[in-house]
Amino acid sequence: MTPLNIDDGGKGESLPVLFVHGDSGNLTQWRAQLDHLRRSRRAVAFDLRGMGKSPPDANGDYSVAAMTSDVDAVAGALRLQRFVLVGHSYGATVAAAYAAQHPERVAGLLLADGGGNVKVSKEEEKAFFAELRKDKDAFLRQFFAPILEPSREEVRNAVFESVRNTPVEVFARAMAGLLTVDVGSFVRAYHGPLLLIAAADIESPASLHVQFPELPAKKMRGVGHWLMMDKPDEFNALLDGFLKSIG
Repeated sequence: MTPLNIDDGGKGESLPVLFVHGDSGNLTQWRAQLDHLRRSRRAVAFDLRGMGKSPPDANGDYSVAAMTSDVDAVAGALRLQRFVLVGHSYGATVAAAYAAQHPERVAGLLLADGGGNVKVSKEEEKAFFAELRKDKDAFLRQFFAPILEPSREEVRNAVFESVRNTPVEVFARAMAGLLTVDVGSFVRAYHGPLLLIAAADIESPASLHVQFPELPAKKMRGVGHWLMMDKPDEFNALLDGFLKSIG
């Protein structure tokens, strides 16, 4: 099992909250949420295998199933019997997969600007990963530019620093894993409290809330894909409302 870097803090009688970052992300992207929640409850974030300060997986397994096992490992190691799970972007898919597998442990599921099912041709897939492997940083700067356009400069800088620190094969294999899963099956399998928070200005046919409009969703405006970093106070207020609804 890959050792994982964990940031655990806060205490209280309320349900703990566990955060999952996106592909090429790291736990510091949840800093504002951790600091906010820890005034009254336990809040935990961790680095997925091969990202942030967590080392690469010895077997090179960065599938959604492998990342889901990381969530399970953290919950088990910290003895989180029942908790609220929050995932961003790629991490939203991982969080949804975990909730589908372990509904008895997930008291609530919040998915931040998650993506829906990805459909591309074999030719498009091959071209994407060829360009990615040719020059990861330059390619992802261009790839992320539209979804970072509404973001503040400091957020863009933090995102690209995290990208630079993520090995290309880690990013590529995690991204490839999205092509083989059905996100819809995950969200439909979980019947507990659920909320999507979406960045309205950058929504597309690939957005989770667009593909599944029947799911409860709140929209934030004037934010990019890393919405919890762009407007942390607004995001935290929506998170608080969701947590209050759970009890």
